[in-house]
Amino acid sequence: MSTGQQTETGTRARTRAAILEAAVVVLAQDAQASLADVAAAAGVGRTTLHRYFPERADLVHALARHVVHQSRRAIERADPHTGPVEAVLRRIVDEHFELGSILMYLYAEPLIHSDPDLAAELAAMEEAIDEVLARPEANLNPDLSRAWVRRAFWGLLYAGWETAKAGEMTRHQIVEAIMTTLSRGVYGATSAAR
Repeated sequence: MSTGQQTETGTRARTRAAILEAAVVVLAQDAQASLADVAAAAGVGRTTLHRYFPERADLVHALARHVVHQSRRAIERADPHTGPVEAVLRRIVDEHFELGSILMYLYAEPLIHSDPDLAAELAAMEEAIDEVLARPEANLNPDLSRAWVRRAFWGLLYAGWETAKAGEMTRHQIVEAIMTTLSRGVYGATSAAR
């Protein structure tokens, strides 16, 4: 491969990444934003954007994969295999905080749910939570299934993101509220009595 080809590939990759990062910001703020809005935020023309993503669906699908990758990296940074369950869940909450708005958009986007592969990729993000909750020391409330607890975990994150968006609490307060709700409602009587 010539140097010119390497530069072009690098430039194309940077442009594609810039478009996806712009889409994260623009669509998280306004789910109805146009491709022209995304192009403007990325600092590229509409023609350039259409070269990478000919249709809105192409952009949304690429965005979903981009965000799933970011979520997986966030879970890796949270080191889900090290430390007590509550500490791991707190780290996962903290690592996902910045992804909140765009994840809210993706979970509500009909184009995602109509594509079984993308829906499966979003569901796969939750596997790390299931692994943490499956630990014997998780001491889950026996009245709750693990599937319910996993959904409650993501539901609390969603509530936290909405609360942050509304400016009603600080990030620290939101993380504490999520962890308090989990520890008093999910971990059973043993943890609640601490």
